[in-house]
Amino acid sequence: MSETRSRPSREEPEAAPLRGPAVREIHLKDLTKVVFHHWRLVMLLAVLAAGGAYLAGRDAIDQYQSVLTVQISSRKQVFARMDDIDVDELALRTDPVLSEALVLRTQRLALRVVDAPQLQLRFEMIDPSQFRGDYFSSIMVDSTAPLGNYVLQQPGAPGTYELRDEYTGTAVWSGTQGNPVDGPGFRMQVNQAQIPNEGIRFRIVSADQAAAWIRGGISYSVVSQTNAVSIRFTSTDRTLVPHVLNQIAIELQEDGKDRAIGTARQRVAYIYNELQGKDEELQAKLRELQNFKETQQITDLTAEEQEIVASIRGLERQRQDVLIEISALRDAGENSDSLGVDILNRLSALESTASNTVVLYQIRNLLQMYEEQRALTAGALGLREDNPQVQAFAQRIRSGHTALQAAVRASLESLQHRLDSFETEIENLRAHLLTFPGKETRIAQLEIERDILQDTYSYLLGQYQQAQLQEATISHYVEILDGASPPGRIGTGLREKVILGLLVGLILGLGGAFFLEYLDQTIKSSADVERVVGVPVLGLVPLESSFVGKSNGSKQPVVAVSKLSHEDPAVEAFRSLRTNVTFVAAESPIQLLAVTSPGPGEGKSTTTVNLAVALAQSASKVLLVDGDLRRPVVHRTFQLIVEPGLTDILVGKATVRETVRTEIVPNLDVLPSGPRPPNPSELLGSNAMKQFIAEVRHDYDYIVMDTPPTLPVTDSTVIGAAADAMIIVLKSGETEEQAAQRTLAQLRRVHTRIAGVVLNGVSARHEQYYSYYSYGGSSGTRLERSAGKSIRARLRKLF
Repeated sequence: MSETRSRPSREEPEAAPLRGPAVREIHLKDLTKVVFHHWRLVMLLAVLAAGGAYLAGRDAIDQYQSVLTVQISSRKQVFARMDDIDVDELALRTDPVLSEALVLRTQRLALRVVDAPQLQLRFEMIDPSQFRGDYFSSIMVDSTAPLGNYVLQQPGAPGTYELRDEYTGTAVWSGTQGNPVDGPGFRMQVNQAQIPNEGIRFRIVSADQAAAWIRGGISYSVVSQTNAVSIRFTSTDRTLVPHVLNQIAIELQEDGKDRAIGTARQRVAYIYNELQGKDEELQAKLRELQNFKETQQITDLTAEEQEIVASIRGLERQRQDVLIEISALRDAGENSDSLGVDILNRLSALESTASNTVVLYQIRNLLQMYEEQRALTAGALGLREDNPQVQAFAQRIRSGHTALQAAVRASLESLQHRLDSFETEIENLRAHLLTFPGKETRIAQLEIERDILQDTYSYLLGQYQQAQLQEATISHYVEILDGASPPGRIGTGLREKVILGLLVGLILGLGGAFFLEYLDQTIKSSADVERVVGVPVLGLVPLESSFVGKSNGSKQPVVAVSKLSHEDPAVEAFRSLRTNVTFVAAESPIQLLAVTSPGPGEGKSTTTVNLAVALAQSASKVLLVDGDLRRPVVHRTFQLIVEPGLTDILVGKATVRETVRTEIVPNLDVLPSGPRPPNPSELLGSNAMKQFIAEVRHDYDYIVMDTPPTLPVTDSTVIGAAADAMIIVLKSGETEEQAAQRTLAQLRRVHTRIAGVVLNGVSARHEQYYSYYSYGGSSGTRLERSAGKSIRARLRKLF
């Protein structure tokens, strides 16, 4: 080469400080790339979730539900007519619909329902498609039937049955089809001649257990702004659900009527007893008055005496009314722990209650709490009795009962004072009558007592007849509008559960994919390079190339592009890198070009060798120097002896002419590293290294030097300070963003000119476009594959 070659000027502006990561707008294609990158995770989680839903749902027993609607009238009008008092429901702030709806959850109603469909016999389903009504009919269970488990089997020919106690294994009955099965305390008819081989298992439970099962399946909701209630019953037996629901409605009707009749009968009995007593007293008083008049021959009273007698009669009537109210209040006070809406309505209808603001407030407070409790427990989504919130309401209601009892006691004391006042005034009037002449006074006294007894008897007789009429005319005030609907399966079926599980799995898979992508801080594409380190990308080495993955620590030699087929995508990749380096050199001359990477195994030696070969193929005189004195690999690529080499030149044992291997590839000379020195960094930064670089600059167009990784050792930093420019090699999917930033920062501290980055091992899923050559003749045709085409190709390959 001519000796007139001079070192290009290296004057350039001071390198800009390292920029932080740039924020790049995220596009839909970026999200799509993430999903396809982690498609295995997405599919795995989707399959696992769908399989888990299938395993969890295949053994689940279907639930069936029927719906029935009833209309509830008010019972308060019944009691209002009994007391001959008009009661305004809105004024009392009561809810008759609520009071009846609450009965649905009571144990008393559930026990009534148990008797009709004989629910003490519980069918143990082995096959979810089998139901009690499919095999049994005409079931009768005695209330004294012992609890136990039984199995009905066919020991012989079809139509022959045997009933065994499952605990003891003893046979308790045997017979043929057509004969009822008689067990201890129960009887039933078998509908089918053929039963399952394993038999039919059932058990006899207590009435309380059956009632608890009914209460657990009942739910209801009050239709807004109406007095209609929608009642639902849910169970696993499709044939039993509508039958039980209809029976619930019937028993609700009968229970309400029975309660109203019971209240009326109590009133009739009370009035009848009072009437009998007053009748006896009246007859006795009439006989006494008649005898006195006959013996004394006196028939009339004075006007003043008659006025006193009328006053005594009026006071006696008021006294009798007070006695009735005291009796009603005492009944409420004695049952204050179990006051229902009905008793509260009766209590609020009393005249003394309407004038007593304290008692009326406590009644309204209890009614309000009943309404709030109904709102919590009503409907299919209502809370159960064991819920803490429901229990807290129950405690509040008990406290309200206690407060009402105290108010009732105070009202009783007030009524007792009124009663004492009436009795005192009556006694005073009677004493005043004694001041009149004896015979007239006695007649007046007897007539007063007679009239009082007669008026009381007439009043009680009218009340007795009215109560009898009321008892006889009481009818159902709960009307069934629609019978039980056909049972429908509720809840989620197996297919829906699997689909839901699949959707949940896909969502979890997508979330996991994006989470893994968030955790992955490696550089994958040229866009990541520009975002993280802010330097241009000079070349992309595709993942499909023959030598990607060869590390400089490997014992295998680096593959040179000169030995590859022209169809290998690496050939065009390094030609593109050579072109980009030439353009960089056009801006500012580059002769000594060093190549490094953040860490080992990222392809720096491969890039160095093949860049040197590509430059030599462009008719430039190139010297390839193995500057990695710690782990040299260049000599293996060209099957050279490592000694003598660069180390021998730097320590003065050999000259450049003695160590350089010439024309290894046309226009390419190679200088191996030489023996490994104990102080590589000091040798590379010595004056001997500067003299070596100055000497070879006169003989070559390009000097390409392989250097050690930047982060583990400082050798590349020393060389970078003397080089015209440095190329950083990063490996897609392996080089961490932080490592690339630290490498760039470390090189810029010594004012190293960064020519650009070579991204090694690039995958098509990380780059939207990449180039390759398909050779069919002397020249190739460049094709570009878009991301959409890449996705379609992957789908065709996968499926």
